[in-house]
Amino acid sequence: MENDRERPYSVLTRDELREKMKKQIAEISEIFSLSKSDATVLLMFLRWDSDRVSDCLVENKEKVLSESGLKPVVANPNQELSYTSCGICFKTCDEYYLEDDDYLISTPYCSHMFCKTCWRKYLGKNFYLVEKNQTRISCPHRACQAAVGPDTIQKLTLRDQEMYVEYVLRSYLEGNKVLEIKECPASNCNYVIEFHQKNYDGDEEDYSLNVVCLCGHIFCWRCMLESHNPVTCNNASDWLFRDLKSLSKLVSGKKPLSLSSIKTTSQKTCSLPLIKATTNTCPHCFRPVDLGTKQYLRFLTCACSGRFCWKCMQSEEDHKTESGMYKLCNVLERRAEVECSCMEHWRASKVSMKKAISDLQAFEKSNIENPGYLSEKDMTIIRKGLMLIVQCRQVLKWSCVYDYFHTEYEMSKREYLRFLQANATSLVESYSKTLYEEIERASSATSENFCCVKHKVTIETINIGNYFYHFIKTLREGLDDVKVKSYTDYGGLFWLCDRCTFGNTWFHKECTMCSDDIAARVELSGLSLN
Repeated sequence: MENDRERPYSVLTRDELREKMKKQIAEISEIFSLSKSDATVLLMFLRWDSDRVSDCLVENKEKVLSESGLKPVVANPNQELSYTSCGICFKTCDEYYLEDDDYLISTPYCSHMFCKTCWRKYLGKNFYLVEKNQTRISCPHRACQAAVGPDTIQKLTLRDQEMYVEYVLRSYLEGNKVLEIKECPASNCNYVIEFHQKNYDGDEEDYSLNVVCLCGHIFCWRCMLESHNPVTCNNASDWLFRDLKSLSKLVSGKKPLSLSSIKTTSQKTCSLPLIKATTNTCPHCFRPVDLGTKQYLRFLTCACSGRFCWKCMQSEEDHKTESGMYKLCNVLERRAEVECSCMEHWRASKVSMKKAISDLQAFEKSNIENPGYLSEKDMTIIRKGLMLIVQCRQVLKWSCVYDYFHTEYEMSKREYLRFLQANATSLVESYSKTLYEEIERASSATSENFCCVKHKVTIETINIGNYFYHFIKTLREGLDDVKVKSYTDYGGLFWLCDRCTFGNTWFHKECTMCSDDIAARVELSGLSLN
């Protein structure tokens, strides 16, 4: 659903990431005539910024080597190696030669000796088993700043070497300030995602794009939650960790929600509670209106001279009955209806999405059990279509959250949104039916027979992807295309023009009657300048 744009990210295996890291180490080693061990230490110390490493080595090589622990520490000339003991457990060198080859080891830049057992405990406690990565591993001696690099680790056990390799890879993954690299948040997934920020010219909102991992998991790059287009990261977080639990209780009948409880919860959890509690948007000019100390008033007057009820956002005229009396606003009932509708849509879409994921997994399983009945190209076409269905189902699921957060007082937008949702759902159903029919035909036919329908599947895949791309774009822009009010008691396949009350379909963004040339000429002919 990227509308044929080049994806600004790459999905890499851990082996591919390791090779990328090794290549960077080799380049620094070759350019500046350093050992690969020293180059590794320098890159870790400067957070894998090759340009910064180059600048520091050119500007003052002695200084950067000293700061990173790659300068020799002057040894004590009175110390005799034959009587050297471990600096932690104080056993002598002779004792270690008799105990499973556990001899004393030091870094190349100092003379502090430690046994393998103490090295293992020191590295595990301070580095390997610590969540936060350090930019440098130094000698276990408290006052020594000599760096511990791969050349020292190679003298330790095989397990210590393997843990060091994983530690360096974790440093490259988490401490890298140049590359945008993140691990896929799906459980038991070993893929990593590299984001090519320099090749991406999208705006800040598009930066929170969908990432489709090769494991099949789709997530948001910015917040690492599951893909939540078209809602923002903050809305998605509020929905998953606050509103979804409350609405589940509402739908199950445990505890009905009221507008006051919703506002109280919002005030406790929102990042801008005071603004949300004392500010509403004028339904006439869409500018924010500060309630201040006027919350005791029922109707407010905006700077545009429009008066509206600050509880239900309807105009003062809408509250008047034929007798001239004021009627109570039905904001609580309308809000409860919206909540139930959103919750039902969420649950139904979740079921549809699980089925789409199940179909994708079944297809992959059939390829493993019956390899060879389709060519690699045909499998790619079908796999892409099945993954697209999963993404479309996910967008439809989150579109109800958009409804929950953004169309509370805007009935015309709600009707338009639900029309778009129904149309998108119908298109996905039709596309799914076509794709499943072709999969069944392909499994019972030869590749030659399937070849004639591949073009049809490919075209429909592109069309459905482009449709959902524009569907997301329309919602992100706030459904600004429809700028008319809908009558409170009216809804369905049409919106009513405020000027002439003509019923227009939701495909028309402006009234077809008012924009009709003949109708316009008739109307203009009745006007008089006198």
